[in-house]
Amino acid sequence: MSGYYFFQFQAPTQIAIAFSGVLSLLYPFGLRKVPFSKIFVISLIWTISTMLLLVFENNIPITQNIVLHLISRFLFVFAITIPFDIRDLKHDAQNLETIPLFFGVQKSKVIGVSALFICVLIAIFQSFENSLNSSNLLALILLYFVASIFIRKSDESKGEMYFSFWIESLCILVYFFLIISGLIF
Repeated sequence: MSGYYFFQFQAPTQIAIAFSGVLSLLYPFGLRKVPFSKIFVISLIWTISTMLLLVFENNIPITQNIVLHLISRFLFVFAITIPFDIRDLKHDAQNLETIPLFFGVQKSKVIGVSALFICVLIAIFQSFENSLNSSNLLALILLYFVASIFIRKSDESKGEMYFSFWIESLCILVYFFLIISGLIF
């Protein structure tokens, strides 16, 4: 049945889905041996599946604004994946090279927060370019601020609830912030 629906998509969407699928399948068979590949594969697949597929399927032109949104999405997922790599330090030490293993926990947190800072700069730029309204700008800045707090507080001693609920929930927190900022503006 999924094959039927796959062929209902436009060709660019099908290619993006196939690329994501192949990338996901190749990861355990050698791609994971490439240093730092885990976080980039996760970020890329999330960016493709949560935004690029929609762009392709709806025939939205690839403009500067779309590219900036894609970069922000990639950097956001990249940043909130770092706490999971911190959590998995003991397990990953035997299997693959991650950012926390290479740079250490504190520098990894700086890298994650820096990625979010770039997201803030992109959002501010988009606001000045009138491609992001004040309500959305506020929601994104709040999201990036809260995400940076969770990244800075991440360590191996945090329980599974911290990662599997709180960090994972950051992806949907933006909608809550959109409601709040919509009431303000």
